[in-house]
Amino acid sequence: MQRHFDFVLLGGGQASVSAAETLRAEGATGSILLITDEECLPYGHTYLPKQVLLGPHPEKSLLIHSEAYYGERAIELMPKTRVTGIDTSTRVVRTERFGSVHFGKLLIATGTRPRRLAVSGADLRGIHYLHTSLDASALRESAAGAERVVIIGGGFLGIEVATTLARLGLRVVLLEQRERLLSQLRAEDVSSFLTGYCQARGIDVRIREAAVAFQGEGSLQAVLTQSGESLPCDLVVVAAGVEPAIEFLQHSGIEISDGVMVDQRLETNVPGIFAAGDIANYPDIVFRERRRVEHWDNAVKQGRLAARNMLGQRLAYEEVSYFFCNMLDLSFNFLGSVKSFDHCISRGSLEDGSFALFYLKNDVLRACFSMGRPASETLAAELLIRHGTNLSAIKGKLSDTAFPLDSIPSQTVLILQGGGALGAFECGVVKALDEASIRPDVIAGVSIGAFNGAIIASNPDNASAALEGFWRELSLATPEAPTETWRRALSSWWTMWIGSPKFFLPNWWQPWLPPPWHWKSLYDTSPARALLEKYVDFGTLKDSPIRLFVSTVNVETAALDVFDSYADNLTIDHILASGSLPPAFPWTAIRGKYYWDAGIVSNSPLEFINERCGEISKRVFIVDLFPNEQPLPENLAEVMVRRDEIVYAERIRNELRARERIGDLRSLVTEIMENIDPETCERLRQRPSFIRLMGNAAPTTITRIINQVKEGDPQYINGDFSWQTVERHKKVGFETAKKALAGQSTPKQGKSGSQ
Repeated sequence: MQRHFDFVLLGGGQASVSAAETLRAEGATGSILLITDEECLPYGHTYLPKQVLLGPHPEKSLLIHSEAYYGERAIELMPKTRVTGIDTSTRVVRTERFGSVHFGKLLIATGTRPRRLAVSGADLRGIHYLHTSLDASALRESAAGAERVVIIGGGFLGIEVATTLARLGLRVVLLEQRERLLSQLRAEDVSSFLTGYCQARGIDVRIREAAVAFQGEGSLQAVLTQSGESLPCDLVVVAAGVEPAIEFLQHSGIEISDGVMVDQRLETNVPGIFAAGDIANYPDIVFRERRRVEHWDNAVKQGRLAARNMLGQRLAYEEVSYFFCNMLDLSFNFLGSVKSFDHCISRGSLEDGSFALFYLKNDVLRACFSMGRPASETLAAELLIRHGTNLSAIKGKLSDTAFPLDSIPSQTVLILQGGGALGAFECGVVKALDEASIRPDVIAGVSIGAFNGAIIASNPDNASAALEGFWRELSLATPEAPTETWRRALSSWWTMWIGSPKFFLPNWWQPWLPPPWHWKSLYDTSPARALLEKYVDFGTLKDSPIRLFVSTVNVETAALDVFDSYADNLTIDHILASGSLPPAFPWTAIRGKYYWDAGIVSNSPLEFINERCGEISKRVFIVDLFPNEQPLPENLAEVMVRRDEIVYAERIRNELRARERIGDLRSLVTEIMENIDPETCERLRQRPSFIRLMGNAAPTTITRIINQVKEGDPQYINGDFSWQTVERHKKVGFETAKKALAGQSTPKQGKSGSQ
């Protein structure tokens, strides 16, 4: 009988386990099955090159979780099971031992396998590949009776294995066919230093040398090199790279090419099927290129994100890739990508064991090599890479170890609220920001703020002028009145009754509509579509240097839904959905779901910006259209205005207790690190999880640009779209923003136009 599982996870590594953890943590109640072809419970592969080789490790110390952990969370394991194929039409996974398994959602995280050398003698005993715990155990047993070993490959794994076996007393020869060790770093000084480090520990490093044959009868006796030398040895470890384990996906309909092809959300071309970890070939948002990253940290993060997207959250993967390497008493990190850079700046000294190398392109940090540097500095580098921060103003200070890299805010965020005609105030604010050379990296918009945000993101180099044009067309010529108060009231009623020809039209002027008792809204927003099409090129939003978030609320589930220009193909419907304020405007349908204006739930989307982009190292500008503090209303009209101010005013949750707990945890980690041996301490300091927990970064600063009503002024009515009121809002927004920005330090210029 074919069994069904709501979530099937293929692979027994970090990606699958992280996905299973996250599914349960995020509230998934469905059945979960994890299939692995290994015999044991999922374990940490990062321990294999060093800890396992240096001595027998209790198996449980390598496990990611105990068997009880999976049982307590109703995560079923299927070990020693090879997957032979996937039928996407019937949503079935075929296995070698247990037949077929039906799935609701599927995660492919089968990882990689070592690349085998196709040379003579490759099947001799004594040739090892290090990929699984069984491989590590077999290598440790062989090393115990060996004297001489040849390591093939001078990458991260080859160097770790070479230094570990040298510590065990073996005579080690390391062959690297390229021009230097760790040539992928593209840093000659670093490679030369690592070569010297290995040589000082007795390792014979042979550069531009490859193995062309293995010699021996039955068992390995020597390695023949391309230069013609025969190197006697008792064993060989091949660390010549890996390749994706994807043969079972042939003819499945899932697109494969150097891994499994996925989108920003890690979803394949088949809906409901995702891929994560070493196997996932994904479009990297940070570097704007397709990549496949083979490292533990990437697998953990992608497993978590894939799980959240399997639950419908539609999140984009936007992490900076991390590699860390342990060489005896030396550990280092490498962040980012060196595929494209035009300048390098070093900091500190390799010989002193405290060194960083920054790779830049057009003054934007693209990668960082870090050895023995503070966690705060490495964390700051990660954020600067991730957010594409332009460093032209401080580039000359990067080489100074006394200059705190963590003092640089890495991202500028603009929060735009909803508020009808008050959106013209935001237009004035953007003009002031432009004059101060402040361009946001991220905009979060609600309702009319989403309209403004889409125009800014579509016109990053001409935002102020584009917004001016939009609001000029949107404004109305309405009747005059004896006083300003009466004029505003009359204009508001005029707009409500007549509508706005470029924005919305009343249903009562459209006699072809059904009777009013069948209406679901008071106005038709069709005119807004044409106006948005004029000012927003939706096809370019995904490539804009300004990332746009728009929030909506699902009419049927009441859930807040956030759309991301880097993860979703934003359309006019997404913007209209954010502005679909009931009962005035109709809901907007997107892929069979129906949305209203998110302002009725939260009109200040800073919280989901923190969730999506992190809480640290930001300059945040919040445009508050509705002031928190106002005098008591004196009439019914003022009561209605004050009600809107209270409903739509900014409210930010203070996570003081969570921050206190994090502070306590950091103190405990510091105390633990002071009481362990220096080598272990240094190794742990290079782990990404340690860096993110213990590193400090530039604090987030928040500048509020508040639309305050001056004493004696008539109340603002957000339904007044008259040209006089629109111009006044723009002027007040500009002047208010100028005052808020006065005295602030010179801001960064925003993202580089070419990364």
